[in-house]
Amino acid sequence: MAKVKVFPEDFFVKELKNLKVKDSGEFAYFLLKKKDMTTTDAVREVAKLLDVKASDIGYAGLKDKRAVTEQFISVRKPKRIKEFSSDRLSIKFLGFGEEPVRLGEIEGNLFRVRVRGLSRAERASLEKMVSFVERFGFENYFGEQRFGSVKHAEDFVVKHLLRHDYEAAMREYLTSVADKRLRKALLKAWRDWDTFLSLMPKGSHYEVEVVKALKKGVSFKRAFEVLPKSVRLMFSFAYQSYLWNRYLTTFVVRYFKHCSVPFLKWRLAFITDISEEVFEEIRDLEIPFLGLEEKPKNKKVEIIMREVLEEENLTPPKLRAERLGMKLFTDGLRRAFVFPKDLKVEEEKDSVLFSFTLPPGSYATVLLRKLLCSPLEVY
Repeated sequence: MAKVKVFPEDFFVKELKNLKVKDSGEFAYFLLKKKDMTTTDAVREVAKLLDVKASDIGYAGLKDKRAVTEQFISVRKPKRIKEFSSDRLSIKFLGFGEEPVRLGEIEGNLFRVRVRGLSRAERASLEKMVSFVERFGFENYFGEQRFGSVKHAEDFVVKHLLRHDYEAAMREYLTSVADKRLRKALLKAWRDWDTFLSLMPKGSHYEVEVVKALKKGVSFKRAFEVLPKSVRLMFSFAYQSYLWNRYLTTFVVRYFKHCSVPFLKWRLAFITDISEEVFEEIRDLEIPFLGLEEKPKNKKVEIIMREVLEEENLTPPKLRAERLGMKLFTDGLRRAFVFPKDLKVEEEKDSVLFSFTLPPGSYATVLLRKLLCSPLEVY
């Protein structure tokens, strides 16, 4: 089976942004380089180094953990300017500006990805699929990063929140770990907070603070407020992304010749044959997240969305629900197909090296699944 991220160095991501740098300003800009770290953990480390709050640091997006990544950050009114470098983390001062680095405000991301373990059949199909993707792009599914909160969970946290079952939501969140034995031990220790704390994985910074609050007698609902809003929003983003992926997968399966590949607990479908004429009709297709404020222009997509939302028992009042002081869902549009730029493939004896640039919000692992049309093991 094809494998990616076997080593962090196998997956390199560089953020592309036209940063306007000045000699002075409210915000200091840095280039953040990290290896085998989440962006959230890296930001916490930078906050300590620069003696600022983590909330004063802006960034354009969450970069892969098991990878080597470069991205821009802004620091609001830093008490000091300091550069730092280690094997896992470095920051380089770039200058000042009047605007923070905001989520999504980049031109794109440059990727260099090494895939190992490809079979002869996968290598043989690459040349055909590369030319196909250059002509017709690839399906713009949400990738693994979007599903961190549900990857090892039984269900989506937001489903429990919709039912006002805050204990079930918290239990789902705090016990969703990769190690099945540890998950079983955590479930057994539920409400025995001293034992629970002793079992929690290292690096569970926010989660530990939540359990400490529960130990003090804080309600499960109030305990969620210990989490940063960005973390709480991830619960909604995961479910909303799942719904959107279902819309597009159903559309592809129902109307086009395709291949279907495993993806986490689900499957994704990719078009493998289409005429230029037919593709022109869907090239610029945009699919809403909910269909409340943004209505689908494609009637086939409209029918599919209605079917999926009904199957999930998501009525308009539920889609407009608020929990934990925030709206659970937000409507919007996402392009169904995107095109990589400067796609290159270098075949080597034991691996294949891919390089390409993607627009903001698109996922390299999704493109790789399209190119291979086969299972992809992501470490």
